[in-house]
Amino acid sequence: MRLLSVALAVMALPVAAALPQYNLYLTDVSKDLSVSNSIKINETPTYINQPAFSSDGKSLFFTLEQGKDAAVQTDIGRYHIADKKQDLLTKTALSEYSPTLLSDGSGVSVVVVEADQTQRLWKVDWQGNTSLLKADPKGVGYHAWGPDQDLLLFILGDKEDNHTVRYLDKNGKLTTLATGVGRALSWQPGTQKAYYTEAKDNQLYLSVYDVKTKTATATELALPAGGQDLVWWSADTLLVSAGTKIYQWQATGKQGWTLWLDLSKECGTEISRFALNKERNQLAFVCKA
Repeated sequence: MRLLSVALAVMALPVAAALPQYNLYLTDVSKDLSVSNSIKINETPTYINQPAFSSDGKSLFFTLEQGKDAAVQTDIGRYHIADKKQDLLTKTALSEYSPTLLSDGSGVSVVVVEADQTQRLWKVDWQGNTSLLKADPKGVGYHAWGPDQDLLLFILGDKEDNHTVRYLDKNGKLTTLATGVGRALSWQPGTQKAYYTEAKDNQLYLSVYDVKTKTATATELALPAGGQDLVWWSADTLLVSAGTKIYQWQATGKQGWTLWLDLSKECGTEISRFALNKERNQLAFVCKA
């Protein structure tokens, strides 16, 4: 099972290890699904990843490597879209990853690699102040907030095959949904259904957990080759990036993945994580350098 890249962004890295290099692009998306006004956020390739728009669409948050010395360290960067200026939301000695908006509007939740290499969920407010958000579970790699202050979590295992997806309800009850999983975590809008991926025969397949019925279902829908990251375009349309393209799947239909957007002119290598603003007229995507 070749899923090494699944957890690379948040696993504690040894001294002198190098993070993979990317470029982060921001582009307008029209109603006819054409792109224009593409902007590269970073000047030179670096570890810049995991984009997330603010709720008002005025800012874009991301994970950003700091410096090129022996100790790998990341902070949360912020790009102000209107004036095209960039600053840092966090400036700490620890590493923060995966900025995710909090539903109450008070800041973002992040995965923090603590001094003893423990990985847990923390909160960062808009002034850059950090505080522990969830003492447990430990080993958090990625996370996605549900509609009821609940969480879908990617938890690191002792080896690739043992990574798990777990559901944490608002009362702190933790349920393991699957083992041997991909990094994708995504809630279907307007529902209590959480989507993730499971590995089978060196391929990732879509799975869903229904909070209402407490039922986890593994589907027979394989992701496109190389695809890992999922984003909902609408309540019915799920997107996945693979290669230089983004594909779509209709949750209420029987058809498989079809082409949604071709970004080969903007990114000639490989697209991984991507994000859409609330109005669905801007797209941020990570391109391998």
